[in-house]
Amino acid sequence: MYSIKKLDNAQITDLAKIRANSFPAISVPLEKHAEIMNVQNEYDFMNFYGLFNEENLIGGMRLHDFKMNSLNQEIFAGGVGSVAVDLLHKKEKVALEIIKFFIYHYKERGASMVLLYPFRPDFYKKMGFGFGTSINQFKIKPCNLPKGNSKKNIKFLSKDDAEEMCKFYNSIANKTNGLMEKSPKEFNSLFNFESTKIVGYKVGNTILGYLVFHFRKGETGSFVVNDIFVSQMLFEDSEVFLELMTFLNSQSDQIRYVIINTQDENFRFALNDPRNNSDRLLVSLHHECSTQGTGIMYRVINIPKLFEDLKDHNFNNINCKLKLSILDSFIPENCGSYVIHFNNGNSLLVQSDDYDVELTMDIADFSSLITCAVDLKSLYKYGHVRLSDEGYLNTLNILFSSDEKPLCMTDF
Repeated sequence: MYSIKKLDNAQITDLAKIRANSFPAISVPLEKHAEIMNVQNEYDFMNFYGLFNEENLIGGMRLHDFKMNSLNQEIFAGGVGSVAVDLLHKKEKVALEIIKFFIYHYKERGASMVLLYPFRPDFYKKMGFGFGTSINQFKIKPCNLPKGNSKKNIKFLSKDDAEEMCKFYNSIANKTNGLMEKSPKEFNSLFNFESTKIVGYKVGNTILGYLVFHFRKGETGSFVVNDIFVSQMLFEDSEVFLELMTFLNSQSDQIRYVIINTQDENFRFALNDPRNNSDRLLVSLHHECSTQGTGIMYRVINIPKLFEDLKDHNFNNINCKLKLSILDSFIPENCGSYVIHFNNGNSLLVQSDDYDVELTMDIADFSSLITCAVDLKSLYKYGHVRLSDEGYLNTLNILFSSDEKPLCMTDF
């Protein structure tokens, strides 16, 4: 019989051994794994839990408490990371029990949503997690990045700037769907790695944008062939963006490519030439520009609580009485029908059989829809939803739409 409980420091060290074996590609010494996993002592919103078979630790995870912007409403959400299973206990449903505990742990604490980065998207899709916004990786010659009139406000940042970076980030998070609030400690930790470089748009002590990057050697191993790999980019407005791009553009004498990871699928419109220099044509004259990856996944774990969390969100001024029928095999109590009356965009969950249209869908797709990672028309086109009256498709598509897909700039 399995049991799950919060780990003490000695048990976290034991979990570090399991993690080291579970992720052999992370080629760091065991003591480094233990050091990385010491965050429980540093952050009160991160905690490790272990799954025991009698007295033996055979798996575990790290849980994160988040304050998340969901459609411009701050909600409490849970995240899970560092899920690891002892090699001797694979295929014994350990990971399944871990994720089930994770979901119910946050459900009992009043969260309406949880999220994770999947080691296998199909594994988590079966457990009701829906895809979030994809990331696009662009590989650009520096000369093809925009060049503004100045880079005078671009400065290298240090640990002394961590608090201002955090202040700026949280100001953006407060108005950006999907972003999670962060603490100054999290920004402080960015400076712990010598290879990480951070530049910011800084006027006085105020930061209005930043780039987090590191250098990568080219495939040839030659010391004169190097790329810049941008892992984070955030900016207040176009003026800040252009100065950051001018900084990168000016590296063309020594940098082969600038590699930028962004969740903005429209980033190619900022570029003079968006091609990634693979010289591949996908079909006809369609040049390869970026590679795309699916990552963050969301899961609604309590539908009534979700609509309570979103009670001040305006669903685009729509008037409609919707019967939402959710299929959820992993959380049986989530499975069922909910009648929601939308009046000028304001939602109210009611105990009534009075509705105009019934929308039936799986919880994974609903989780992607309610976060605005996907629109209803796309789900309908691909046969992932059923409508009792197709005439309401446009209405419901507008109801669940947003100008922005959810962004996530938090690794966990």
